[in-house]
Amino acid sequence: TLNAISNGTGVINITTDVTLDASKVYLLTGIVYVKSGATLNIPAGTIIRAEGDPSATPANWAVIVVQRGGKLNCTGTVDKPVVFTSNKAAGSRKPGDWGGIILLGKGLNNLPGGQAGCTSCGKGEGLIEGPFGYPDGAYGGSDDADNSGALTFVRIEFPGLVFSANNEINGLTLGSVGYGTLLRNIQVSYSNDDSYEWFGGAASSKYLVAFKGTDDDFDTDFGYHGLNQFGIGFKDSLHFDPTY
Repeated sequence: TLNAISNGTGVINITTDVTLDASKVYLLTGIVYVKSGATLNIPAGTIIRAEGDPSATPANWAVIVVQRGGKLNCTGTVDKPVVFTSNKAAGSRKPGDWGGIILLGKGLNNLPGGQAGCTSCGKGEGLIEGPFGYPDGAYGGSDDADNSGALTFVRIEFPGLVFSANNEINGLTLGSVGYGTLLRNIQVSYSNDDSYEWFGGAASSKYLVAFKGTDDDFDTDFGYHGLNQFGIGFKDSLHFDPTY
C-alpha cells in the first residue's frame, strides 16, 4: 500500500479512499501522493516503518505527500497512537532514516506573486521543499478553512532528509494548511531537520512535542498565521545542525 519502491517507479498515487489495517505493519518507501479527492485513513494503533535511501535508483525519499484537496486521517488514541518510525532495528535507528509527512493545503500565505524561483507558481502558490516539482509539490490558495484531514496522537520518529542545501524534508511539514485540519497530540522525535515547519496557512494545533531534533523545533515561513497551544521542545547537544 505504501511501498512505492516495489513498483519500480518510486511513486504511488492514492486516488481513492484507502484505509489501513491496524493489525498489520506497513513499509513506507518512495513518494506516496494522496491526490485531490482521496483520503488515506490510518486507524489507531497502526505502525508504519519507513526506509529511505536518496542515493538509490529511483531515489527513495520515504515520504507521504498529501496534495491540495487530499486528506490524511491518522486517528490515534492515547493508548494506541499511530507510529511512523524507521525500518531499521531498534538500536540502529538514527535521524534521517526516512523523509517525513507533508500536508499541502489551500490556505493564504504572503506569496502574492508566487514563490520566487517557481516559474509555474501562480499568485499565492509556493513549492514545498524537497524533490517535488509543480504541481506535485504546490501549495497555497485563498481558503484558510481548508481541511487536510486529522492527526491525533501521532508519533513521527527518525525522519528528515536533505535534498539540497536549505531544501529539506522535515518531520511534519505544513504548506499553507487550513484551520479545518485537526492537529492534536503529535510528537516528532529525532528529526534530521526541523521537527515542524509551517509555510503560510492558518492551521492550528495543540500539544506538540519536538524531541531532540537537529534543527528548528518549530519553524514558520511565508506569513503563517495559525494558533498553537502547548508546544514544547527538548534539545540534545549530540543532535544539532552542523551547518549552523
